[in-house]
Amino acid sequence: MRWPEVRFEEALRDVSAAATKIPKSRLRDAGALPVVDQGRGLVAGYVDDPGLAQPNEVPVIVFGDHTRRFKYVDFPFAPGADGVKILAAREGFDPRYLYQFLASLDIPDAGYARHFKFLKNFPVVKPPLAEQQRIAALLDHVDALRAKRREATTLLDSLAQSVFLDMFGDPAANPRQWPAGTVADLVAGFESGKSIAPGSDEGAEKRVLKVSAVTSGEFRGSESKPVPEDYTVPPAHLVREGDLLFSRANTEDLIGAVALVEEFTGALALPDKLWRFVWHDGQDGHPLYVRHLFRQKEFRRRIRERASGTSGSMKNISQPKVLGIRCGIPPEGLRAEFCARVRSIDASRRAHRGHLAALDELFTSLRHRAFSGSLGDHEASGETA
Repeated sequence: MRWPEVRFEEALRDVSAAATKIPKSRLRDAGALPVVDQGRGLVAGYVDDPGLAQPNEVPVIVFGDHTRRFKYVDFPFAPGADGVKILAAREGFDPRYLYQFLASLDIPDAGYARHFKFLKNFPVVKPPLAEQQRIAALLDHVDALRAKRREATTLLDSLAQSVFLDMFGDPAANPRQWPAGTVADLVAGFESGKSIAPGSDEGAEKRVLKVSAVTSGEFRGSESKPVPEDYTVPPAHLVREGDLLFSRANTEDLIGAVALVEEFTGALALPDKLWRFVWHDGQDGHPLYVRHLFRQKEFRRRIRERASGTSGSMKNISQPKVLGIRCGIPPEGLRAEFCARVRSIDASRRAHRGHLAALDELFTSLRHRAFSGSLGDHEASGETA
């Protein structure tokens, strides 16, 4: 059945005005009272005065007026100074249900403008209170499973870096006293593509990568744009499975990002701002070792130091400057052993990501059916997940 809808104001109260907002300059890493702002994390920092706690009964829902993020807060806290709305459930509504409902809304993105004016225009679906509680319990359960998968994936991401440091030490300090060398001892050079004006057919199979395809450290073939229909991509510019790619132009924080091409569909071309590593003739190159070498904090710092550019937002680095970076050169057998261990870690990580994708799909489906009134009784009781 389809549940009735009520106006936003009939479901939630804006209780922000009664709270003292804490500017970012007052935040500490520890303290008596958490501060919740509109940023990504639940807690932005702390203050020492418990008397600054917002006076409304918890739980409440915090809405980021600029970021469109929702947070469910069930502990004493003070709000951050900028763009924080505190929303309280009215009688007849379960707070967890309202949190899940609000988080499902597709609020228009107005950049850094305020978004509460859009949020207030959405009607709120109102099932009976007992049904709200069942829906909230089910969605919370699946959400918790998603969080565990994300945590496991994050731990596996850090595990490979830990294995690198355990086997080789800091490549800059070279505590194992490996033979001194440069990146040129590991890499023969780089190949790049061409800067291409984008085509108009967004569904085209032939595409050229954007720099953002590698900035996360994971290859994202979807970060691409179509090439013109009449453009023939040179075979040497085509991306191949197993390529290790390097961002030679980006912001100061992102320049030098690397990503290994694993799976992708279609025909993807290199742009001029992404390079492909080229290995020495007759050598494996050990791309997984080089990938993690280039991810090390000190190594990234050396790339930034060698980058140039008058613009404050974009930096560039030349091939000779990358190839000339000094580093220890561990034995080839040890590099091969590291690659084998990382392949095992990567396989586990891919499995976790596959499970997470399935849970994300389930969560989206359950949420849609819950708020449209088409969720079965066995699902609302929690049997699905």
